[in-house]
Amino acid sequence: MPDKNPLLRSDAQRNRDAVLATAMRLLGQKPEASIQEIADASGVGRTTVYRHFPSREDLVRALFAMVVDEQRAVVAAAIAEGDTAAAILRRLGPEIVGIGERYRFLDTHRDLVIDDPLTHPSPAEPLLAWLVAAHGRGEVRTDLPPDWSYAMIRALAVGANEEVVARRRSPEEAGRLLGDTLVRAFTT
Repeated sequence: MPDKNPLLRSDAQRNRDAVLATAMRLLGQKPEASIQEIADASGVGRTTVYRHFPSREDLVRALFAMVVDEQRAVVAAAIAEGDTAAAILRRLGPEIVGIGERYRFLDTHRDLVIDDPLTHPSPAEPLLAWLVAAHGRGEVRTDLPPDWSYAMIRALAVGANEEVVARRRSPEEAGRLLGDTLVRAFTT
């Protein structure tokens, strides 16, 4: 679900959300879809689309921001369940692969990502913050620095999603294997 902007009127927020949801669906089916096609399919006028997203690149960047928000939400939800480190990591595997599947169409637009906040996480980034706390409690490997574990989890997630793209693994199998790998690699 797109982030809510408290500065937008409710109708403007609905229009923005409709454009993002339509762009996600349409670009997933037809990566070269035009802004006009997205506007028509969303029921929002082209000028309204351009008011929210002055260029196609701005629209794609907003979709990348949705990926980051969803990744953070998935991690926060897994942590909030208050389970063991192994259970949390095992749950994250399928969720991470699922996000990769939903946003696969964005792979062709990676050049538009200016600064991925997950590549250079702040200490408050949910996964990194959890790893630091779990490291302090001895729930994850203490011989690996938490920032290293964070970077390796991201790398393994990319690898799992690449296995799905290459059709060597189904999304379900890749998610399960990723979760199992995270448990074996990072828990004590």
